[in-house]
Amino acid sequence: MLQLDRITRAYELGGERAGVFGVSLTVPRGCLAVLAGPSGSGKTTLLQLAGLLDAPDEGEVRLDGEPVSTLSERARCDLRLRRLGFVFQAFNLVPVLSALENVMLPLQLRGAPEAEARLRAEAALERVGLSDRAHHRPGQLSGGQQQRAAIARALAPDPLLVLADEPTASLDHAHGGPLMDLMAELAAERGVTFLVASHDPSVIARAHVVFRLMDGKLIGEERP
Repeated sequence: MLQLDRITRAYELGGERAGVFGVSLTVPRGCLAVLAGPSGSGKTTLLQLAGLLDAPDEGEVRLDGEPVSTLSERARCDLRLRRLGFVFQAFNLVPVLSALENVMLPLQLRGAPEAEARLRAEAALERVGLSDRAHHRPGQLSGGQQQRAAIARALAPDPLLVLADEPTASLDHAHGGPLMDLMAELAAERGVTFLVASHDPSVIARAHVVFRLMDGKLIGEERP
């Protein structure tokens, strides 16, 4: 479970005050949650706070009931490595590595032996339908295949929470919808919480819960 309790993170942008202000929300385990709103509404800022990539000025972030936002940078880094997964708009796959090697990478950074990392990476690629592309490099994969490889990389270490920033922005509708269907299935199967920042209607339609943001404030919560 992810809980944000009265989170505020303010900064200056173009001479104006921006960020998020007094946001509280709870995302249950095994839920696909979407942060929805226009550009500048605070989606990415909240995602960075939930992913321990930044710390709030006020308020608290909790994972499974444990406060984590006040941890030291080293402790937050360790927690990110062990319990969190990330999926990015631009895929962020290492171009000189195969899909399999990309998925193995976070496992090896966690200290997994090569044989174990390979087995878990192969299982993750099979689950996202990329077994037949395991030895292809990113440049040999379509955009949809690259994003599936990125999801496999995020899931292989068995995280508690996966954070995704506009994961369908680089994909056409034919690939974006099935990608979100896959995330919803994985949330239900594995009990993984997905927190996705998006303004894509097809993403919002597939969410278990939608948190609407405007000008850094939570203005609504919907369960489609």
